[in-house]
Order: sequence, then C-alpha cells, then structure tokens
Amino acid sequence: MELIDELIRDPRFIRGIALFNDGEYLEASDCFEELFFEGVRDEPDFIRIFLQFSVGIHHAQMGQWRPAVERIEEGLLLVAANENDRGIDLAVLATQMKAGVRSLRDKSRPVWPVITFS
Repeated sequence: MELIDELIRDPRFIRGIALFNDGEYLEASDCFEELFFEGVRDEPDFIRIFLQFSVGIHHAQMGQWRPAVERIEEGLLLVAANENDRGIDLAVLATQMKAGVRSLRDKSRPVWPVITFS
C-alpha cells in the first residue's frame, strides 16, 4: 500500500494530472514520462495509461488522427489489463476516451475527459 500511496502523492504525478485536466496534454505527458522511466513493479503500466492518453490527445490536437487513435487505444488496452486503479476512476476515464476516439473517427470535435479520483 505504501508504494501505491507514494506514487499518487508524487508531485510529478499530481502535476501531470492537473496539466491533463487543464488541457495541457504535451506538458502532462512529460510528467508521466519521467515517472514511467522511474517506475517499479506495476507502476510503469499504470503510468503509461496516462502517458498514452495525453500523447494521443496531443496528436489529435495537431491533426494527426492515426497516431492519436493508436496511442489512445494502447492506453485503453492498459486500462483493461490494470489490476490496481490507485483510486482513479479508470472505467469512467476509459469510457470517455472511447467516446473521444469515436469522435475522431466521425471527424467531429472530441470532448476530452478530466481525470477524477473515485
């Protein structure tokens, strides 16, 4: 439990979530990437969820639809395999990210989610 608490209390993780929620996806991905390379046990796969989602949304903002969808779908696979949500509502996040992908495929403007704790 201590490692779990340590990760979600890490200032870089908190900042990454705040940047994501503020729509600063590229900057958020930098925070998540730093944590990804330092992660132990199941932390890298957990952090990679947020890394893939933030990079995917950034690609979408740049008009790079294919890499956007690929990154987001990789994140969705990680959510499906995740066994420890660390208090973040990953089911809701995944549902909202899937809606964003549908919007991209329909060539409509997606509404990206805010990451919340359950």
